[in-house]
Amino acid sequence: MKRNAGWCLLAVMLAASAAGAKAAGAETPPADARADYGVTLAMSGDAARAESVFVTMLSHTHGDARALNNLGNLRLLHGETGVALAFYDRALRGDSLDAGVHLNRATALLMLGDQARAEQSYALGVRLAGGVDQAQHLLGLPPEQANVERAAQKTVLDPEQIRAMLKKAAASVPADTAKAGAANPAAPGKQKSAWRSAGPRAADGSENIRLLYWKH
Repeated sequence: MKRNAGWCLLAVMLAASAAGAKAAGAETPPADARADYGVTLAMSGDAARAESVFVTMLSHTHGDARALNNLGNLRLLHGETGVALAFYDRALRGDSLDAGVHLNRATALLMLGDQARAEQSYALGVRLAGGVDQAQHLLGLPPEQANVERAAQKTVLDPEQIRAMLKKAAASVPADTAKAGAANPAAPGKQKSAWRSAGPRAADGSENIRLLYWKH
């Protein structure tokens, strides 16, 4: 039931964005300013207002990859992983070379238990970012020596696991395979998820927000 509700929310958002494009006034803030403002709201914990800003962006620029990626992040943090994946897929239609969106998509796939496609998406994200270090920077991963200090914090997104997946995928998945996996929506058989989660109550924590790529 929760999954169906999430998909309904996605449909309503996209329909509202299309309708809003016709009714929008002539004077609106620059798109870059709206994107920055929405990300600032999300980082400060005001998810509802951030979502409103991103939906407004879609009403003015249908298919805006920034708004779609960032809405995906909000859905992921809210526990609606399947809906988040749909937003990331739509964002990639508008900007298929954005490494950060591929990395977010990979995390969503991993949380859904789709290990094979997650590795492919991580590999492509690392390749587009220019390496593991750059990919870690995009995702706001803390320095490796900081893991011990952060181990006691409850987070839905596990920085150590994400880092390990980035390194494994970059080292083991050929470039051609990664590109094919990102373009092909057909998923191989799902494996049991190895994702370590602290539970849905941790989804509002700032550490989770900073372990995703936010598109400005």
